Amino acid sequence: PEVKDAEVMEYFTLQSEYAFVARALSQMDGVGKGLDPEFDFISAAAPYLVEVKGAGKYLVDEAKKRLKFVYDPDDGLLAKEMALFKSFGFNP
Repeated sequence: PEVKDAEVMEYFTLQSEYAFVARALSQMDGVGKGLDPEFDFISAAAPYLVEVKGAGKYLVDEAKKRLKFVYDPDDGLLAKEMALFKSFGFNP
């Protein structure tokens, strides 16, 4: 069944301060994308949010993003090497 926004909002409350912050963040994201379609507000703001998120979690997330070219199961270097080995008859 389809759930309507009004039904969800009946059980969900948000303090006005958070609503204003969310609105400001979405506006900044919109301005950034208007100036540069490739702009990623979260990546640009992430270094300033390390204290909020926690340094350990931030570093793990950044490492995953930056090493995706190695570990990506579909197009990463390891997947390509595995396909090459399999093409030679090796099955690790």
